Amino acid sequence: MKYNLYDFDGTIYDGDSGVDLVLFAIKKKPKVLLTLLSSLGIVILYLLKLRTKKEMKNKIFSFLKYFPNTDEFVSEFWTTHEHKLKDFWTNKKDHKNDIIISASGYFWLKPIADKYHVKDLFATDINPLTGQIKGNNCHGEEKVTLFYKKYPKAKIAKMYTDSINDLPLIKEAKEGILVKKNKLYNYYEYKPNFIVRFWRWGWGIYHKNEEVWNYLIVGGLTTVVSISVKWILLFTVLNADNGLHLQIAVVTSWIVAVLFAYVTNRIYVFKSKNKNIFQEMLHFFGARVLTLLMEMFIMWFFVTLLKLNTDVWVMVWTIVTQILIMIFNYIFSKLFVFKKR
Repeated sequence: MKYNLYDFDGTIYDGDSGVDLVLFAIKKKPKVLLTLLSSLGIVILYLLKLRTKKEMKNKIFSFLKYFPNTDEFVSEFWTTHEHKLKDFWTNKKDHKNDIIISASGYFWLKPIADKYHVKDLFATDINPLTGQIKGNNCHGEEKVTLFYKKYPKAKIAKMYTDSINDLPLIKEAKEGILVKKNKLYNYYEYKPNFIVRFWRWGWGIYHKNEEVWNYLIVGGLTTVVSISVKWILLFTVLNADNGLHLQIAVVTSWIVAVLFAYVTNRIYVFKSKNKNIFQEMLHFFGARVLTLLMEMFIMWFFVTLLKLNTDVWVMVWTIVTQILIMIFNYIFSKLFVFKKR
């Protein structure tokens, strides 16, 4: 049997139904906002890859505890939001071979699936009373797994989506359909505008050597942190003309920058799985001590000894030392701290 598969948010629905559901809940009961504010911590941890998307969703959708009558809540939501369903979907007369497969919650997509008499609905199983997710988030490769688990011998005639996240299903389909607003395009033949093409070109270059690019990005951010701390100290409470003050600024900015660098390098650059974090951190800090001594010597030699201590020269030598430090730090981290086991 052949089926047509449809993503929901951005494809059938103009926008993100999950976001709209949350905003609708806030309008109904403003105290929901307190739950969302308390979720900011886990959102940050998710962005740092210290929490899973499932854990983040569990926290965010815990606001559902304020709506014990879920059916009534969802019904009211669709009364005010069903107009956001796209014309290509609502104008189609027959949906008997159509399947909706989405990362959004099953309980709020079910009324739409029932109204349009679709063949089936795959979505994230979120408890409508507690907001807790049962099983895996229905996203990416998980969509492929769920579909073939229930329909092992089925074929995907067309896959409709607005996102590259559904590429695993696109590859399984005979035809991929890219949905842009109410217009449909062949996924592989669609030619985006210059900005999108430039972005994809850059994305391709990035993935050819992801580790190096991630290090440069993280290194750049670390440099910003280091320079910012140093300049704030030197141009407020400390004096660059004073040798001791200069070294205090260097050491303080180094401590803050190294703490930032360790976390970001471990998570985003070298993707370390070493469970002995304390030992790894000691090695990381030890390697940074060498580059700290290098920075202190350069700043002392050029700024203090040679008296090149104007604001401009302090800025110049700060930038020079940061470039050298970035190169040596990568070498030390790659070879001695986050080495593959």
